[in-house]
This record gives sequence, structure tokens and C-alpha cells, in this order.
Amino acid sequence: MESKGILDVDDFDTTQEGNIQVSQEGFQKMCEVLLNKVKNTLNAALHNSNFNANKINKVLHVGGGSRMPMIKQLLRNMFPEAEHCIEEHPDEVVAIGAAYYAYNLPSDS
Repeated sequence: MESKGILDVDDFDTTQEGNIQVSQEGFQKMCEVLLNKVKNTLNAALHNSNFNANKINKVLHVGGGSRMPMIKQLLRNMFPEAEHCIEEHPDEVVAIGAAYYAYNLPSDS
């Protein structure tokens, strides 16, 4: 049985109201462009740094997009040898890291 979910249209377009039902397969199809962009960006970063994906030993799943199962799977597929660190609140990790960084910046005074 295929799982389906309800999307509230005004979450994406405030000029529209209503709900649409989306299957998991349909949602994955809608996200293909996003997934390809993520994959291409990661491949470019690896290429530009002369790094091999098998040399990556840890992958931090951070940011809101990392909540998506297909992003998690993409990262696991691209970095099969790495330890994958998945936080309960991945969107907060970036903010906390930025706060630590800002706290440690040298003071102008």
C-alpha cells in the first residue's frame, strides 16, 4: 500500500487555499530536481577539493532539508563508508553552530 499525505497549499503559496493529496511516489517525483541539485553540488564540492567520497568519514545531517528521507538516502548512497550523524532537530544545529562561531569571534573592543 502506498502512503499518501495531505499538503496545505497556502503553506507554499499564500494567495491560494486548499489541500492536495500527494502520494510518496508523486512527492519523490516533484523533488527530483532538488535531489539532482544536491547531488550535483556535493559532486562539485568533492571534485573541487580533490576529495573522494570514500575518504569522508562523517556526514552531519543538518538543516531542514535533512529531515526528508530521500535526502538522508541520497547522503547514505553518496557516502556509504561514512558515519551519518542525524540530529533530532537538524534545523537548529546550524543556528547553534553559528551562535558558537559568533561567540568565539574576536571582539573589536
